[in-house]
Amino acid sequence: MTRTVGVLLLPDASALTYAAAVEPLLACNRLLGERCFDIRHAGSGIFSSGLSAGVQPLDSEMNPDWLLVVGGHAPGRSLPAGIVEHLQVISARASVIGGLASGSLALAEAGLLDGFRATLHGLPASVLQSQYPAIRHSDDVFCVDRNRLTCRGATAAQDLMIWTIGRELGRDVAEALAQWFVRERVGEPELAPGTELDQDTRREQPALAGAVDLMLANIEEPLSGDDIAGHVGLSRRQLERLFRRYLDTVPSRYYLRIRLDRARELVRANSLSLTEIALACGFSSGAHFSTTYRNAFGLTPSEDREA
Repeated sequence: MTRTVGVLLLPDASALTYAAAVEPLLACNRLLGERCFDIRHAGSGIFSSGLSAGVQPLDSEMNPDWLLVVGGHAPGRSLPAGIVEHLQVISARASVIGGLASGSLALAEAGLLDGFRATLHGLPASVLQSQYPAIRHSDDVFCVDRNRLTCRGATAAQDLMIWTIGRELGRDVAEALAQWFVRERVGEPELAPGTELDQDTRREQPALAGAVDLMLANIEEPLSGDDIAGHVGLSRRQLERLFRRYLDTVPSRYYLRIRLDRARELVRANSLSLTEIALACGFSSGAHFSTTYRNAFGLTPSEDREA
């Protein structure tokens, strides 16, 4: 199902915040090979850097599934005329409403965050508390309360959108997106070959061995990195260091390889449908399963089965 995402650019919106929010949506489309998100723009179209974007004027006829209001690092002197009323009308139809950077203040002015926990950005905390007493203020870089999304600016928007996409499409999609951006930043290859944990290392590093065993035992419903680290008594950062040192990878990539190796066994066994295999190996989307499988093995699951 395609979700229409309305992106409202306030005057002097942050181009970095905008890009950090929109790129995960576009990357998700590319990763899954589907038009999961259709992005529509409205508002001023002039970023704080002076860059401009082609947008349509905001009106109450805009009917997005998700509405994201993108602001800048500081609030403008005043909101454009009529914007509060438009936001109130549009938000009544949207299933997800987000305020990014000072865009959260526009939602606050429209009363759309009253009774919600939210991260407000652009004014001192004392001013925010006084001006918006009906909002439960959060100090987190991003905050999700039911269908309200708020965050500070810049890369906090990327973290917020990856989390939200994961809530909508599945944790495995969120993990894949996170790895997508890690690869873009550090230039890692798509998927490193799996590396076995030898018996000497198992004896010397029981926490690492326990983490690997948890992955092997939880293929259909993958655990998060925090869950695995907690079960073996380590922080996530400590667990990542162990994987880097002894297996030359990160936990999420090692876990993905375990799931893909299991999927390949099932594909070649020819006893289950590809949809059943995808679900059995923790993939909530058949398209994501097929794309990830091809990246790992050079063939889609159906091509591998035929071969």
